[in-house]
Amino acid sequence: MLMSGEGTGAIRRRRSGWYSSIFFCLAVFLPFWLALNAALIRNKVSAQLVGALAGTYQTGGQSEAERAYWQGLMAAMNPSLSEREAGEIGMAVLRYSSRYGLEPGLVAAIIKVESHGNPFAVSSKGAQGLMQVMPFWKKELGVHGTLFDIDNNINAGCRILSENIRRWGFEEGIARYYRGNLPVSGEKYLVKVKAALGAFS
Repeated sequence: MLMSGEGTGAIRRRRSGWYSSIFFCLAVFLPFWLALNAALIRNKVSAQLVGALAGTYQTGGQSEAERAYWQGLMAAMNPSLSEREAGEIGMAVLRYSSRYGLEPGLVAAIIKVESHGNPFAVSSKGAQGLMQVMPFWKKELGVHGTLFDIDNNINAGCRILSENIRRWGFEEGIARYYRGNLPVSGEKYLVKVKAALGAFS
């Protein structure tokens, strides 16, 4: 009986040592494994998020079909535009109409009436570019660079138009985009814009 008792004790000690080894390994390596796994998951999610944000930034959050549609409209408005220029104008129309809460068709209508899609148009009063923005707005809006730049011009024009509509309503806001604070009628201009808007809606 004594020998049997000693054998049982040895087995128990071996089991206890085996369990201790397992617990020791878990205590040492489990936190490391969990941390590594969490880091891998974070990196994967971060990479996916960065990729998604980069895609949105590059495309303006618009579908390929929508971008192609507006590029085609700009090319039809001014056939002398290069494919790149027409695409850049279409993207800027979508980007800044969305940013300032405007219909893209309205922005396109203003471009049609103001410049017929000519990025280098200059009026007799000195207004410049696609949306015929007066140079004094550069300082007012903090525009860096030239108003003949497509992105600068449409960004500035949309900001002005959006603020006008917010302050004075849709029709008066559009009329004031044309006349500013001058005591002239903007009725004919408004009629032209509405007619062009019908083609882009």
